[in-house]
Amino acid sequence: AGTIAKHLRPGQLVVLESTTYPGTTDDVIKPILEETGLRSKIDFFLGFSPEREDPGNRSFEVATIPKVVAGDGIEAATLVQAFYHGVVKTVVPVSTTATAEAVKLTENIFRSVNIALVNELKVVLGAMGIDIWEVIEAAKSKPFGYMPFYPGPGLGGHCVPIDPFYLTWKAREYELPTRFIELAAEINTAMPRHVVDELAKALDQRCGKALSRSRILIVGLAYKKNVPDIRESPSLRLIELIEDWGGKAEFHDPHV
Repeated sequence: AGTIAKHLRPGQLVVLESTTYPGTTDDVIKPILEETGLRSKIDFFLGFSPEREDPGNRSFEVATIPKVVAGDGIEAATLVQAFYHGVVKTVVPVSTTATAEAVKLTENIFRSVNIALVNELKVVLGAMGIDIWEVIEAAKSKPFGYMPFYPGPGLGGHCVPIDPFYLTWKAREYELPTRFIELAAEINTAMPRHVVDELAKALDQRCGKALSRSRILIVGLAYKKNVPDIRESPSLRLIELIEDWGGKAEFHDPHV
């Protein structure tokens, strides 16, 4: 925002796309821009439109992903809508920039919480000898009231593992708890250790071999398939934990 402020001119439209807590556009970005002496709604126009991408997924193109937009005032909202109509097929206007900021957090928190739920089910059902993948496959035959999520070794990427904490931090201003969000993070963060514990158990029971005397190949270092991004990848934590056990961890990932 400080860099943009140096080049801000009357009549310009500034749109924030970064994921952040509700109120950032109004409480942080606008004051920085207005330090120039120019005023939002009068001299320049300010908006927010959260980034929506799914790296590695070729089913969606930028133009086909609906874009949530909002502006600081009616004129800014109109300009933001007009701008994105030239980029995407569907624009979804909401009433305030804080609402638009909350939309992105809701989307990512939804993923975090549901992945945590299915990860916990994986642990519990696995202890009962029940295949979670078979359970999910059958459950998703229900045409209403269910959306499939799949277990894994934890969350990765620069969005879903981190973004929920923007809201938990902001909620403290209102002295409100966010226990559900924080519990989901705890469950997802614990999954790499669960995976390595299960690996050690399987090596012992099936091969009669200790993890400390084993070489383990981790197939995929990135946080998801078909991308080069290793930020917050649970594979990195798996390597650490395997080596903590005294094992040797190697990886293969053609994208990294």
